[in-house]
Amino acid sequence: MAREFTLAIVAPDKSVAEVSVSGLVAPGLEGYFGVMAGHIPMVAALRPGVLEYSDSTGKNHVYIGGGFVEVRPDRVTVLADEADRASDLDAAKAEANLEAARQELRNDKGTMSQAEAVQEMERAIQRLRAARFDH
Repeated sequence: MAREFTLAIVAPDKSVAEVSVSGLVAPGLEGYFGVMAGHIPMVAALRPGVLEYSDSTGKNHVYIGGGFVEVRPDRVTVLADEADRASDLDAAKAEANLEAARQELRNDKGTMSQAEAVQEMERAIQRLRAARFDH
């Protein structure tokens, strides 16, 4: 049996998970990276994406809207700007958010700057990816 460690995922408005896991894959700024029990300590910035972890029930997916991760040999803490379990996301709503972000990007007189619209598009794309994992 693989060694396990505790994974805690928290967002400003809620705790998404605190589970014992055998491994995870997270969306770092430089690309996705994996963590297993006994990993060397590190802190990394996260970009919007899908965090995947394996626990006793199998593989699980969580949408992360960016943030930071602290890795210790026996515990990983994800401090996310926003986070939702893939099973809690609505694909239709994610598609609507993506289309709204696209409209903002096309509109010169929109309420967002171009950089904000691109960032919102990336978040909407990642929410949609996560929503499709569990549906």
